[in-house]
Amino acid sequence: MGGVIGSAVLAFARTGAADVAAFARRLTITALAAAVAAVLVAASLGCAVAALWIFAAPRIGPAGAALCAAAVLLALGLAVLGLGSIVAKRNQRARPPAASPDVLLAEAMQLFMSHKSAVLVAALLAGLLAGSDSREE
Repeated sequence: MGGVIGSAVLAFARTGAADVAAFARRLTITALAAAVAAVLVAASLGCAVAALWIFAAPRIGPAGAALCAAAVLLALGLAVLGLGSIVAKRNQRARPPAASPDVLLAEAMQLFMSHKSAVLVAALLAGLLAGSDSREE
């Protein structure tokens, strides 16, 4: 979750203060669309499993139909885990090389000079995000 919020903070810093309302609107619409899509995918998966169960029950009995549906769900879950692992490894390899501290400082100064208010708000949000980390001591 922290990675998503950090990405949002960086995107906010790049947009500038004038585009804050448009950025918030786009972010809200994207989040709502993703939530609706997740609900629809879950519903379609439930309907598919129910149809499989109804199809298999007369042929292999109620217990066999339950085992068949469980096997399909297990196979889908393992496929999603494997796909997630592949995507995570691909994203890890695709990272750009680390820049030197001098280059980062020069870029940060240029960003600060161009968009002072957006950078200050982003720094405030990043500080709040860093300070809100729940650590047990």
